[in-house]
Amino acid sequence: MKETILNYRTDSQTEEHKKLAYDIEFTAFKEAGGIYDERHAKLYGNLAVDMINDGSYSIIIEDVGHACYTPMKIDQAPHLKCYVLAPLAVLPGHQGKGFATKLMEIAESELKPDVVFVAGEKHHYGRRYSTPHKIDIPVASEMPLENWFARELTPGCLDGIESSTSISGPYSEPKQWSHPSEQFDE
Repeated sequence: MKETILNYRTDSQTEEHKKLAYDIEFTAFKEAGGIYDERHAKLYGNLAVDMINDGSYSIIIEDVGHACYTPMKIDQAPHLKCYVLAPLAVLPGHQGKGFATKLMEIAESELKPDVVFVAGEKHHYGRRYSTPHKIDIPVASEMPLENWFARELTPGCLDGIESSTSISGPYSEPKQWSHPSEQFDE
């Protein structure tokens, strides 16, 4: 990936940014197939816009990918600067080329968090988000804890902490934390 052609933006309060975020999320999930369909594409596109409107950090690599970061509090360590990464999408023609990692690297350098969490599958997040932890998911969810990944950017910041967490805003809605096959009544 050539740094000179990378055009990213974090001007999330503009209507153009919100439209780009929605379009990337919608297209990526609509074209993903498998367990995802147009309902998921709309849900995740709308989630991105709702999160931006609520103040979550949003980053776009134009015509490539989008990510949001929402603040989360570790109840037993409220001094830690924590975020949850979601939603994250890279358009199909750009997947597997390091763009998701680039989005994460830029966001981490700008946000300067102690730790970032993400819910998902090990094959997507297990290498980058590999910090062992005992931090609970911030909403009631049937998601197994082995699908709740952490990445410490302040080494050792989670050592010895066992805690519940708190999150507010659009990502506190339990439907967003459900498995895609359970997000809609058939």
